[in-house]
Amino acid sequence: MAHKSLLRWMKALVVAAMTVASPAGAQYQHCVDHGELVATLTEKFQEKQIAFGLIGRMAIMEVYVGATGSWTVIVTDTLGRSCIVAAGDSWESTATLSGEDV
Repeated sequence: MAHKSLLRWMKALVVAAMTVASPAGAQYQHCVDHGELVATLTEKFQEKQIAFGLIGRMAIMEVYVGATGSWTVIVTDTLGRSCIVAAGDSWESTATLSGEDV
């Protein structure tokens, strides 16, 4: 349990260190360039994108998951700014939608 809290704290700390104060960052707490955030999730947490979806024409939501079960949900706007909106541990994939009606 302590490992999960430490991982969440470390992720917040790393991304907070990358965050530049800007008006765009006011909506979400941790916003940076998409490439920077993806590189951090990949290098520091070994998380890879497993899903994404459009939020109208304004943004894209992406889910990144690591082999240890850590996960991060980010939203990226049309200017390429990405914000962490949720993160946690114990990710479980329940189904594959390939070819199924949703």
